[in-house]
Amino acid sequence: MFQTSFKYYKSKNPPPTFENVLVIGMDHPNLHPLRHIDGSNCLGLKPPREWKVYELSTRPGLLLLANPFTCEGQRHWMMRSLVDYPMSPNTTNQSNIAQLNQDVGDSWWETLRSIPDVTERRKFAKQLRWVTLGYQYDWTNKVYDETRKESFPSELASLVRYVATVLRYERYSPEAAIVNYYPIGSTLAGHTDHSEDDQIAPLFSFSFGQPAVFLIGGATREERPDAVLLRSGDIVVMTGASRQCYHAVPRVFTDSELVEEMGHSAKRWNATDSLMVQRIDETWREVEQYIQYSRININVRQVLRENQLTLQAAS
Repeated sequence: MFQTSFKYYKSKNPPPTFENVLVIGMDHPNLHPLRHIDGSNCLGLKPPREWKVYELSTRPGLLLLANPFTCEGQRHWMMRSLVDYPMSPNTTNQSNIAQLNQDVGDSWWETLRSIPDVTERRKFAKQLRWVTLGYQYDWTNKVYDETRKESFPSELASLVRYVATVLRYERYSPEAAIVNYYPIGSTLAGHTDHSEDDQIAPLFSFSFGQPAVFLIGGATREERPDAVLLRSGDIVVMTGASRQCYHAVPRVFTDSELVEEMGHSAKRWNATDSLMVQRIDETWREVEQYIQYSRININVRQVLRENQLTLQAAS
């Protein structure tokens, strides 16, 4: 049932309809709003009392936050994801980088900017698919390696801890992240996240850029999944039973397609006043060119159990 739904939303001919896709922030019997939360503004976020937080009743423990970011906050995290994170010592899918221009060192962003031809630049941009932060992930053996543990970005750690604390997960420790880069038309197959020693701590997933359909199923592939629309700024938090559920991204598409099909927009990073427009620099303009045809997902995990100091100490 999971694979049937995946193929349905992935299909280009005929294209899927979106009538059964849940829209975070809209009324729906399976989206239960949680109580309002108090707190202060932080890290590009709106005050928590303005957040709209839901639990998907068909998937207990799956929390959905309807874009708690300011426009400026969204732009900030997009820039961090493109300018700062794809750099050594973080690992990318392009880390065997003979193709990187030696004149700009190990900066993926500067390499991208150095390509004069627009077509070639976009082709190079689409080749970046993931970056690992903190504990580096071994994609071949699907494990973390204590000998390949890098410093987790402090600002991203502060963001995740803040969201976790607001949601009453005060002891959460962000120790690893996979930043996924999805060109329009790309997919992520159904899977579960089970490589962490701590498989109870929540998994935090931040979406930026173009919209996507997110499928969340059950503990096996036999269960029919729910489809959720993720727009820029939305946050998914997998807690409780949902932490072990199969999930996937069968479709990444453009904001214009979303408006045409559903009447909603994913473009939530526009400047809202003339003063803000004046502060937008050239770096952001180049990031915005990239984001017109891409989605960024920052997926943060706690690797170690509480009071566990290293992976080598795991039983």
